[in-house]
Amino acid sequence: MSALLLLALLGAPSALAADAGEPRPDLADPRTRATAQLDVLEGLIEAKMIDQALVVARDLREAGMKEPRLDVLQARAMHARGMDSDAVRLLEEVVSRQPRNADAWAEIGLIRADAKELDIAIAAYQKAARYDQRSAHHQNNLGFLLYARGDYKEAVEAYRAAILLDPSDVRTRNNLGFALARLENDREALEAFRSANDEADARYNLGVACDMRHDRASAINNYQAALAARPGHVQAQNALQALLSAESP
Repeated sequence: MSALLLLALLGAPSALAADAGEPRPDLADPRTRATAQLDVLEGLIEAKMIDQALVVARDLREAGMKEPRLDVLQARAMHARGMDSDAVRLLEEVVSRQPRNADAWAEIGLIRADAKELDIAIAAYQKAARYDQRSAHHQNNLGFLLYARGDYKEAVEAYRAAILLDPSDVRTRNNLGFALARLENDREALEAFRSANDEADARYNLGVACDMRHDRASAINNYQAALAARPGHVQAQNALQALLSAESP
């Protein structure tokens, strides 16, 4: 389906048939129609149909849409296509008009992080987290960048804030475990890993974390504990063998 056809369908009030028993969205309403069109655009980006997404964004803009969400999504598509300068320019225009636009700041942070500009990326994500205090995603990404910069204590704080917002996020709980292990707080690190994994994987993750800080003895102990909890744990077996082989004369 072409981008123009997508826009034409979404512009027609009868285009989307509702499921039985569900109310049909009122696409005659401009706000509802705009939301539906932007949902399509976001879906194209998530499906990695970037060229189509760029065409849809251009057509929506030419049709007169003036929505900050359009700017953010268009910048996201530009970044996916490698048009980072254009993406950042567009996002900076958004935050100049709307300094508290958390999504725009987060998108700036992502682009700067991919460019290895950690300080700028962290500053952008700090603003995103400040302006949208309900977003676990922003807090987790902030924690990830702080961890990458070596600010492990601050990373722990960000991860804990993210978990308060979304206790079900397994990824953040594992991230917290790695940050705690960097602070050599292995007891709390193991608790964090256990909250997201079974005993074998929790011990394996702690082993990896200890290995990353060059604590071979603790890494070996945790890999062995992982194997005791689940004999045949392939990753733990391989990691343990690598450490033991490196220690052999």
